[in-house]
Amino acid sequence: MGQEHDFVQKFVLIWIILLALIIGIFIFIYQYYRRKIIYEREKAITNEQHTQELLNTKLEIQQQTMQDMGREIHDNVGQRLTLASIYAHQLAFENKSSPAYERMANVGTIIDESLKELRALSKSLANANAEIGELKDLIINECTRVNALKICHVSWNFVGTDFCMSTTIKNFILRIIQEFLQNSLKHSNCKNILLNFQYADSGLLILVKDDGKGFLLDSKKDVKKDGIGLQNMKKRAELIGAEFSLNSVVNKGTELNLFIPSNKLNFT
Repeated sequence: MGQEHDFVQKFVLIWIILLALIIGIFIFIYQYYRRKIIYEREKAITNEQHTQELLNTKLEIQQQTMQDMGREIHDNVGQRLTLASIYAHQLAFENKSSPAYERMANVGTIIDESLKELRALSKSLANANAEIGELKDLIINECTRVNALKICHVSWNFVGTDFCMSTTIKNFILRIIQEFLQNSLKHSNCKNILLNFQYADSGLLILVKDDGKGFLLDSKKDVKKDGIGLQNMKKRAELIGAEFSLNSVVNKGTELNLFIPSNKLNFT
């Protein structure tokens, strides 16, 4: 009877030890995975902070480069075009009776128009820091500048309450819009361009479209093969975590859709 009791005690003790060992293993595994999750989370935060620092550095360099280019255009190229314009108009004035007068006058007009566009570009580049105003004001100023060229008409629409967003986001959105506008002006022969901004709790949705001639966009090809302008827009969208899509139909125009989630709007 005593041996049987001892056997039971040993059997129970063994099970207690095994149970404690199993519980210990589970606790160890739980702590291991918990520490691993914490490590991965901290690593992700560190990587995101590093990415943000690189993005801000890249943006500062880009802004400084644009400002330098703007000043160089204004101080060097602008002055030479101004001088060429004066000479052209003077030459046309001195040869009013000449058969070539009309052609001389046309040359002067072309130079004046080029100078006007160059000055607008210089001002846009030199004023590269979007911290000076709200995104809505920056977009309206850009549209007004394009309308002043009288190449096509740009209209805009803002729906919802304006978000408070970082300088980085404003700069990148502005550059994407400028890239689209420049491409439309240069290549689409459009008459109208529409910009629509819709603010919602989920984020900012931007639609930009023109009624130009459009182009073939092969979805199987990478965007970079279709032109540096499209590549720049897509790259900027990726850097700020925005959803980007570009659609174009021949003879029906081109449409850009950009969505920035609300949690990305203060990316600094």
